[in-house]
Amino acid sequence: NCLVNADYHGSRGVVIIKKEQKITMANPGGFRIDIADAKSGGVSDPRNTALIKMFNLINIGERAGSGIPNIYRVWDRYGWNCPEITESFEPDRITIVLETPAVNPEDNAEPARENGGKPAVNTGDNASPAKNTGGKPAVNTERMSGACQREVIIEYLTDNVSASPAVLAEVLGIKSSRTRDILRVMREEGIIEAQGSGRNRIYRLRS
Repeated sequence: NCLVNADYHGSRGVVIIKKEQKITMANPGGFRIDIADAKSGGVSDPRNTALIKMFNLINIGERAGSGIPNIYRVWDRYGWNCPEITESFEPDRITIVLETPAVNPEDNAEPARENGGKPAVNTGDNASPAKNTGGKPAVNTERMSGACQREVIIEYLTDNVSASPAVLAEVLGIKSSRTRDILRVMREEGIIEAQGSGRNRIYRLRS
């Protein structure tokens, strides 16, 4: 978002500051849409369309106005402090502050001696990614609400542009029949669109 919305003719450049529990990102240039619309999503007016096309060519991002809403969804899902977005003027500048949780000291603990000095196998969040999920571990969302499952799909399609029902079922960790039901509802609501048919069918965020 910083890169595609930055005004590269403005003063200063894109600045990213990463601290232990906070990430601050700022870019020159103001919002081209209302801040409330940027937070709610669905409205897209990027300043640098050429960069959008470049990112799309490597399957990153989508011109769907979903970047900022996805950030808020992820922070809300994990119970982290709400992101702060501010817009300043003269010079115009947008700043977003993302607070992150403190690092658990146990995450950096030494390997257990019982394993001969080798780290224990992690079968949790850092498990090996599923083969067909774009490098991301599959998440079992069976106990999630339908709204949360849809957010997972939106987040995945934002990062990967398109996906087949089989891949999305693997990402969600649920049955293919349930995944198709969710995709059908999302199509009816105008959130996603389908391309192709049969085994060649894929889904994308609606632009």
